[in-house]
Amino acid sequence: MKKVSVKDVAQAAGVSVATVSRAYNLPDKVRDDVREKVIGIAERMGYSPNPAAQALRRQRSHTIGVVIPSLNYAIFARLVESFQEVLVAAGYNVLVLTTGYDNHNMFGPVKRLIDRGIDGLMVVGQIFDEGLRQYIVDRKLPCVTSYSYTDDPLIPSIGFDNFEATKKIVEHLIKMGHTHISMFAGPSHGNDRQQERIRAFNETLTTHGLLGNAVIVEREYTDAARQGAEALKIIRSERPDTTAIVCNSDVFAFSIISECIKLGICVPDEMSVAGFDDDSYTSLFNPPLTTVAVPATELGKHAAREMLNALTHRKQIMASRFETHLIVRESTSTPFIKANA
Repeated sequence: MKKVSVKDVAQAAGVSVATVSRAYNLPDKVRDDVREKVIGIAERMGYSPNPAAQALRRQRSHTIGVVIPSLNYAIFARLVESFQEVLVAAGYNVLVLTTGYDNHNMFGPVKRLIDRGIDGLMVVGQIFDEGLRQYIVDRKLPCVTSYSYTDDPLIPSIGFDNFEATKKIVEHLIKMGHTHISMFAGPSHGNDRQQERIRAFNETLTTHGLLGNAVIVEREYTDAARQGAEALKIIRSERPDTTAIVCNSDVFAFSIISECIKLGICVPDEMSVAGFDDDSYTSLFNPPLTTVAVPATELGKHAAREMLNALTHRKQIMASRFETHLIVRESTSTPFIKANA
């Protein structure tokens, strides 16, 4: 019996050979009715593509895409590792893509990832690009944003409230007696995490009438030692009475403390320093770092389970907000001036 060829299927379906090929290899490029017609005729004719094409025909690649800003920060590694652990155990592969910290720039890379036939997608942070959001929704691709909690009506998020987490740190410092507090932040453009932390910092200080005593320094996540030195120099120059610095990552906090040590500034007696994330080494630093504990491992596992439910049982991914916890250690204390007044 003659083996059925792709040309035979095309002729029977009244379409081109290229359309048959796209129906299997690039299903998103073919109208639903045309694709279903082609696949149906091919099956009735006994046409059998290669196993990879068969997987695409079922529209299951058993690959989940993950989009994160960078692999250089431990907090994102923890998130991805726990997400991957659950999915690999269920027979899925995880493909990780880094796109930097400006989520406005992710359309092209993420579109290419989707066009490769991934079954689902997790993105760290908010998807700002309306075109990309609609592209995901139109393809009915299971998608979740993680790390940050957002109220996006189209794409559910599994994360924590960056505003409330930062507010905890600032309120803690104010209660300790600090009235001159500054912030060392990451780049905020296209970065909803930093935007919310900066907003919390400004609004909390405004509530207490202290915003006029503050300065916010934004720097890229490169060469932490140099960035910390520059940030501390700016803070001490513009707000020399600063007694506490809120850092939007633990790495930033370490860079500030290291620079303080070089300059002979005692932490926390002369300068209190707080971080963000509670990386595994924060309790080992000298002094141990006050920080906010982010449940990255729990977020990753929960997002993976929700993704599996969406893929296996066609259940809608449910948004979830996780709590953060302020971890008070020895890098913050009562202001030196107040203690000796």
